[in-house]
Amino acid sequence: MTWDDYQALGEALNEAFPEADYMTISNEDLVKLVLGLPGFSDSPTPPADSVLSAIGFAWVAAAEGADDSGPNEDRA
Repeated sequence: MTWDDYQALGEALNEAFPEADYMTISNEDLVKLVLGLPGFSDSPTPPADSVLSAIGFAWVAAAEGADDSGPNEDRA
């Protein structure tokens, strides 16, 4: 996995750290966790904040499940 494998990283983080508070984790701690994942083979240099945000969102999605409902779905 590399820094750009957002979805795979999010799923791997969810599996490896099910008790972690993925909603409030700092970018610094997120980098540490990603670097410790088995199969991560990219540079240890932290990526841009936008990449870390994408990984964080992927982790939230993996932890909470896919929900593609819209705000007005109950009106249909």
